[in-house]
Amino acid sequence: MKFSIIALLLLAVSCSSRSFKRDYKVVDASHKEIPEWINEPMEFAEDEDDDDFESHRYYVYSTEPKNSKTIACEIAKARATSEIASEITQFIQQSLASTIQGDPTEMDQKLSEYVEDNLAKETQSFVIGSKTFKKYWEKRRFEKDLGAKKDYDGYVCSVLVKISKENLELAFNRANQKLVEKADTTKAKAKVAKVIEDAREAFNNN
Repeated sequence: MKFSIIALLLLAVSCSSRSFKRDYKVVDASHKEIPEWINEPMEFAEDEDDDDFESHRYYVYSTEPKNSKTIACEIAKARATSEIASEITQFIQQSLASTIQGDPTEMDQKLSEYVEDNLAKETQSFVIGSKTFKKYWEKRRFEKDLGAKKDYDGYVCSVLVKISKENLELAFNRANQKLVEKADTTKAKAKVAKVIEDAREAFNNN
């Protein structure tokens, strides 16, 4: 047993310390060093965004290589906002699933299908007011000699987006309104507020 534990520890150390060979060179970038906020967004925001830190949430997204720097950064901003919507949807779905598990008659089929199939897409329109707080891009030159499939240049972009908790509250309120509209039964409509409130609380405590 002791040998197995030691072997696992050695394997963990070996895996954590290994490095991978890049198939590209960085030939241009917006900063000399990779910004710390890419890996530690909350710690960075707490230190560098004192005025807004308590009243905002922060999200990071990094793209795959794109032909255009502008396109890469636009995609990064859009995907970061999409992540916000996905997170809100996830908590609503979990709250609804918990309610249905307790008593399936609490919710009707039409409402459940809407949450499962369409809520995620519509929630993206509920999320407004997100702002790009920080941005970093680099131009990478991929080379076959380094292991890439072909020689080409690509831009990657990372953004740190922030959104006010007030705007997140509005998103939850709009989701609540939409769920009430989709509910067929009076019983389901009455339970929607509880579903949203539980989701909001879980989201805020996350």
